[in-house]
Amino acid sequence: MTFPDAPLRSKAHRPAAEGASSALQWPIAPETVRLEPSQIHLWAAGLNELVDLAPELGALLPLAEQSRAEKFRSMEDRLRFVIRHGLLRQILSHYLDQLPGAIEFQRGAFGKPEVRCEDVGTRIFSNTSHSVEIAVCAITTACPIGVDVERLSDIPEIEAIARRFFLPRETQTMMALPPDSRLQGFYNCWTRKEAVLKATGEGIAESLAKVEVTLAPEDKPAVVSVVGDRRAHEEWQLQPFSPAPGYIGCIAYRNPALTLKEWRVTKARL
Repeated sequence: MTFPDAPLRSKAHRPAAEGASSALQWPIAPETVRLEPSQIHLWAAGLNELVDLAPELGALLPLAEQSRAEKFRSMEDRLRFVIRHGLLRQILSHYLDQLPGAIEFQRGAFGKPEVRCEDVGTRIFSNTSHSVEIAVCAITTACPIGVDVERLSDIPEIEAIARRFFLPRETQTMMALPPDSRLQGFYNCWTRKEAVLKATGEGIAESLAKVEVTLAPEDKPAVVSVVGDRRAHEEWQLQPFSPAPGYIGCIAYRNPALTLKEWRVTKARL
Protein backbone atom coordinates (compact mmCIF):
# COMPACT_ATOMS: atom_id res chain seq x y z
CA MET A 1 0.00 0.00 0.00
CA THR A 2 1.11 3.55 -0.63
CA PHE A 3 0.46 6.55 1.57
CA PRO A 4 1.06 10.30 1.20
CA ASP A 5 4.28 11.69 2.68
CA ALA A 6 2.41 14.21 4.84
CA PRO A 7 -0.80 13.97 6.85
CA LEU A 8 -3.94 14.59 4.83
CA ARG A 9 -5.59 17.98 4.97
CA SER A 10 -8.95 16.73 3.80
CA LYS A 11 -12.34 17.30 5.39
CA ALA A 12 -11.30 14.84 8.07
CA HIS A 13 -8.54 17.20 9.15
CA ARG A 14 -10.46 20.41 9.61
CA PRO A 15 -9.72 22.31 12.83
CA ALA A 16 -13.03 21.23 14.42
CA ALA A 17 -12.19 17.56 13.93
CA GLU A 18 -8.62 18.06 15.12
CA GLY A 19 -10.00 19.54 18.30
CA ALA A 20 -11.95 16.37 19.03
CA SER A 21 -8.95 14.05 19.06
CA SER A 22 -6.83 16.47 21.08
CA ALA A 23 -9.65 16.60 23.66
CA LEU A 24 -9.69 12.87 24.41
CA GLN A 25 -10.59 12.80 28.07
CA TRP A 26 -9.38 9.41 29.23
CA PRO A 27 -6.10 8.75 31.06
CA ILE A 28 -3.00 7.30 29.45
CA ALA A 29 -2.57 3.66 30.37
CA PRO A 30 0.22 2.66 32.77
CA GLU A 31 3.33 0.99 31.42
CA THR A 32 1.94 -2.44 32.26
CA VAL A 33 -1.75 -3.10 31.66
CA ARG A 34 -3.24 -6.22 33.19
CA LEU A 35 -6.71 -7.33 32.12
CA GLU A 36 -8.47 -8.91 35.07
CA PRO A 37 -11.26 -11.46 34.45
CA SER A 38 -13.74 -8.98 35.92
CA GLN A 39 -12.75 -6.08 33.65
CA ILE A 40 -13.46 -4.57 30.27
CA HIS A 41 -10.73 -2.35 28.86
CA LEU A 42 -11.93 0.35 26.51
CA TRP A 43 -9.37 2.17 24.37
CA ALA A 44 -10.01 5.43 22.48
CA ALA A 45 -7.84 6.88 19.73
CA GLY A 46 -7.88 10.08 17.71
CA LEU A 47 -7.32 8.86 14.14
CA ASN A 48 -5.90 12.17 12.93
CA GLU A 49 -3.16 11.99 15.54
CA LEU A 50 -2.03 8.61 14.18
CA VAL A 51 -1.97 9.40 10.46
CA ASP A 52 1.83 9.44 10.24
CA LEU A 53 1.86 5.89 11.67
CA ALA A 54 -0.28 4.55 8.81
CA PRO A 55 2.66 2.91 6.94
CA GLU A 56 3.78 1.17 10.13
CA LEU A 57 0.27 0.04 11.04
CA GLY A 58 -0.48 -1.00 7.47
CA ALA A 59 2.53 -3.31 7.50
CA LEU A 60 0.85 -5.29 10.29
CA LEU A 61 -2.15 -6.21 8.16
CA PRO A 62 -2.39 -9.49 6.25
CA LEU A 63 -2.72 -9.33 2.49
CA ALA A 64 -6.49 -9.78 2.62
CA GLU A 65 -6.92 -6.69 4.82
CA GLN A 66 -4.45 -4.70 2.71
CA SER A 67 -6.52 -5.57 -0.34
CA ARG A 68 -9.68 -4.35 1.41
CA ALA A 69 -7.93 -1.08 2.21
CA GLU A 70 -6.90 -0.58 -1.40
CA LYS A 71 -10.53 -0.80 -2.51
CA PHE A 72 -11.43 2.47 -0.78
CA ARG A 73 -11.57 5.23 -3.37
CA SER A 74 -10.51 8.06 -1.09
CA MET A 75 -7.15 8.19 0.66
CA GLU A 76 -8.94 9.42 3.76
CA ASP A 77 -11.05 6.25 4.02
CA ARG A 78 -8.05 4.07 3.23
CA LEU A 79 -5.94 5.64 5.94
CA ARG A 80 -8.65 5.36 8.55
CA PHE A 81 -9.25 1.69 7.72
CA VAL A 82 -5.55 0.93 8.00
CA ILE A 83 -5.13 2.83 11.26
CA ARG A 84 -8.16 1.21 12.89
CA HIS A 85 -7.25 -2.33 11.89
CA GLY A 86 -3.56 -1.93 12.65
CA LEU A 87 -4.37 -0.34 15.97
CA LEU A 88 -6.63 -3.26 16.92
CA ARG A 89 -3.79 -5.67 16.26
CA GLN A 90 -1.37 -3.58 18.30
CA ILE A 91 -3.75 -3.47 21.26
CA LEU A 92 -4.59 -7.18 21.09
CA SER A 93 -0.91 -8.10 20.89
CA HIS A 94 -0.32 -6.73 24.39
CA TYR A 95 -2.99 -9.02 25.81
CA LEU A 96 -2.21 -12.12 23.76
CA ASP A 97 1.60 -11.84 23.89
CA GLN A 98 1.67 -12.31 20.13
CA LEU A 99 3.13 -10.27 17.32
CA PRO A 100 0.40 -8.01 15.87
CA GLY A 101 0.76 -9.50 12.40
CA ALA A 102 0.43 -13.06 13.70
CA ILE A 103 -3.03 -12.56 15.23
CA GLU A 104 -5.72 -14.46 13.34
CA PHE A 105 -9.44 -13.79 13.16
CA GLN A 106 -12.37 -16.04 12.41
CA ARG A 107 -16.08 -15.44 11.81
CA GLY A 108 -18.72 -16.18 14.43
CA ALA A 109 -22.23 -17.50 13.89
CA PHE A 110 -23.48 -14.21 12.40
CA GLY A 111 -20.21 -13.29 10.69
CA LYS A 112 -18.82 -11.20 13.56
CA PRO A 113 -14.98 -11.18 13.55
CA GLU A 114 -13.52 -13.04 16.52
CA VAL A 115 -9.93 -13.60 17.62
CA ARG A 116 -8.83 -17.15 16.86
CA CYS A 117 -7.68 -18.39 20.26
CA GLU A 118 -6.95 -22.09 19.81
CA ASP A 119 -3.19 -21.55 19.70
CA VAL A 120 -2.81 -18.80 22.32
CA GLY A 121 -4.58 -20.39 25.28
CA THR A 122 -6.56 -17.25 26.15
CA ARG A 123 -10.15 -16.64 25.14
CA ILE A 124 -10.48 -12.95 24.39
CA PHE A 125 -13.42 -10.95 23.14
CA SER A 126 -13.10 -7.65 21.30
CA ASN A 127 -15.22 -5.19 19.41
CA THR A 128 -14.52 -1.88 17.71
CA SER A 129 -16.38 1.18 16.51
CA HIS A 130 -15.54 4.53 14.97
CA SER A 131 -17.20 7.81 14.12
CA VAL A 132 -15.56 10.65 12.18
CA GLU A 133 -12.08 10.74 13.74
CA ILE A 134 -12.58 8.81 16.99
CA ALA A 135 -12.10 5.04 17.16
CA VAL A 136 -12.73 2.83 20.18
CA CYS A 137 -11.78 -0.77 20.95
CA ALA A 138 -13.25 -2.86 23.78
CA ILE A 139 -11.41 -5.90 25.17
CA THR A 140 -12.42 -8.51 27.77
CA THR A 141 -11.95 -12.20 28.57
CA ALA A 142 -15.35 -12.51 30.27
CA CYS A 143 -17.98 -12.64 27.54
CA PRO A 144 -18.95 -11.34 24.09
CA ILE A 145 -19.26 -7.55 24.00
CA GLY A 146 -20.48 -4.91 21.59
CA VAL A 147 -19.48 -1.26 21.40
CA ASP A 148 -20.71 1.73 19.44
CA VAL A 149 -19.54 5.35 19.37
CA GLU A 150 -21.16 8.26 17.52
CA ARG A 151 -20.40 11.93 17.03
CA LEU A 152 -23.36 14.09 18.02
CA SER A 153 -24.48 15.79 14.80
CA ASP A 154 -27.70 17.64 14.07
CA ILE A 155 -30.43 15.50 12.48
CA PRO A 156 -32.94 17.73 10.66
CA GLU A 157 -35.47 14.90 10.13
CA ILE A 158 -34.96 13.32 13.51
CA GLU A 159 -38.56 12.17 14.00
CA ALA A 160 -38.80 10.56 10.55
CA ILE A 161 -35.53 8.71 11.04
CA ALA A 162 -36.56 7.54 14.51
CA ARG A 163 -39.88 6.24 13.19
CA ARG A 164 -37.99 4.29 10.54
CA PHE A 165 -35.47 2.60 12.83
CA PHE A 166 -36.83 2.75 16.39
CA LEU A 167 -39.78 1.07 18.02
CA PRO A 168 -42.96 3.18 18.39
CA ARG A 169 -42.54 3.53 22.16
CA GLU A 170 -38.92 4.63 21.74
CA THR A 171 -39.92 7.28 19.21
CA GLN A 172 -42.75 8.49 21.45
CA THR A 173 -40.36 8.77 24.39
CA MET A 174 -37.85 10.71 22.32
CA MET A 175 -40.42 13.14 20.95
CA ALA A 176 -41.79 13.74 24.46
CA LEU A 177 -38.38 15.03 25.58
CA PRO A 178 -37.69 18.78 25.64
CA PRO A 179 -36.46 19.89 22.18
CA ASP A 180 -32.92 20.44 23.45
CA SER A 181 -32.77 16.84 24.78
CA ARG A 182 -34.07 14.97 21.72
CA LEU A 183 -30.73 14.70 19.95
CA GLN A 184 -29.17 13.19 23.06
CA GLY A 185 -32.13 10.82 23.34
CA PHE A 186 -31.77 9.77 19.70
CA TYR A 187 -28.08 8.93 20.05
CA ASN A 188 -28.64 7.23 23.40
CA CYS A 189 -31.15 4.95 21.68
CA TRP A 190 -29.01 4.32 18.63
CA THR A 191 -25.74 3.54 20.42
CA ARG A 192 -27.44 1.25 22.95
CA LYS A 193 -29.32 -0.77 20.35
CA GLU A 194 -26.27 -1.05 18.11
CA ALA A 195 -24.01 -2.12 20.97
CA VAL A 196 -26.40 -4.95 21.88
CA LEU A 197 -26.61 -6.15 18.29
CA LYS A 198 -22.84 -5.99 17.87
CA ALA A 199 -22.46 -8.08 21.00
CA THR A 200 -24.73 -10.77 19.56
CA GLY A 201 -23.23 -10.37 16.08
CA GLU A 202 -26.62 -9.86 14.42
CA GLY A 203 -27.12 -7.51 11.50
CA ILE A 204 -28.08 -4.01 12.58
CA ALA A 205 -30.32 -3.22 9.61
CA GLU A 206 -32.38 -6.35 10.11
CA SER A 207 -32.54 -6.37 13.91
CA LEU A 208 -32.82 -2.81 15.26
CA ALA A 209 -36.54 -3.33 15.87
CA LYS A 210 -35.86 -6.46 17.94
CA VAL A 211 -34.18 -4.49 20.73
CA GLU A 212 -35.93 -1.92 22.94
CA VAL A 213 -33.82 0.32 25.20
CA THR A 214 -34.21 3.28 27.52
CA LEU A 215 -33.15 6.60 26.04
CA ALA A 216 -34.29 9.53 28.19
CA PRO A 217 -31.26 11.30 29.74
CA GLU A 218 -32.67 10.83 33.25
CA ASP A 219 -33.31 7.08 32.83
CA LYS A 220 -30.79 4.39 33.70
CA PRO A 221 -29.27 2.89 30.52
CA ALA A 222 -30.99 -0.47 30.16
CA VAL A 223 -32.34 -3.03 27.73
CA VAL A 224 -36.13 -3.11 28.07
CA SER A 225 -36.69 -6.16 25.91
CA VAL A 226 -35.27 -8.27 23.08
CA VAL A 227 -37.53 -10.31 20.83
CA GLY A 228 -37.14 -14.00 21.67
CA ASP A 229 -35.09 -13.34 24.82
CA ARG A 230 -37.14 -13.51 28.03
CA ARG A 231 -34.23 -12.64 30.30
CA ALA A 232 -32.86 -9.73 28.29
CA HIS A 233 -33.99 -7.08 30.75
CA GLU A 234 -32.31 -8.90 33.65
CA GLU A 235 -29.07 -9.94 31.98
CA TRP A 236 -28.01 -7.23 29.53
CA GLN A 237 -25.72 -4.55 30.96
CA LEU A 238 -25.24 -1.19 29.23
CA GLN A 239 -22.32 1.11 30.01
CA PRO A 240 -22.45 4.56 28.36
CA PHE A 241 -19.23 6.50 27.80
CA SER A 242 -17.91 9.69 26.20
CA PRO A 243 -14.30 9.65 24.94
CA ALA A 244 -14.31 13.32 23.88
CA PRO A 245 -16.67 16.30 23.86
CA GLY A 246 -19.40 15.79 21.26
CA TYR A 247 -19.07 11.99 21.19
CA ILE A 248 -21.12 9.38 23.04
CA GLY A 249 -21.02 5.62 23.04
CA CYS A 250 -22.20 2.47 24.76
CA ILE A 251 -20.85 -0.98 25.62
CA ALA A 252 -23.24 -3.94 25.91
CA TYR A 253 -22.57 -7.32 27.53
CA ARG A 254 -24.22 -10.00 29.66
CA ASN A 255 -22.24 -10.15 32.89
CA PRO A 256 -23.25 -8.02 35.88
CA ALA A 257 -19.87 -8.40 37.61
CA LEU A 258 -17.74 -6.52 35.08
CA THR A 259 -16.13 -3.14 35.63
CA LEU A 260 -14.89 -0.72 32.97
CA LYS A 261 -11.41 0.76 32.57
CA GLU A 262 -10.96 3.53 29.99
CA TRP A 263 -7.60 4.30 28.36
CA ARG A 264 -6.35 6.71 25.73
CA VAL A 265 -4.08 5.55 22.90
CA THR A 266 -0.90 7.56 22.39
CA LYS A 267 1.88 7.19 19.83
CA ALA A 268 4.41 6.59 22.57
CA ARG A 269 2.58 3.50 23.78
CA LEU A 270 2.10 1.82 20.39
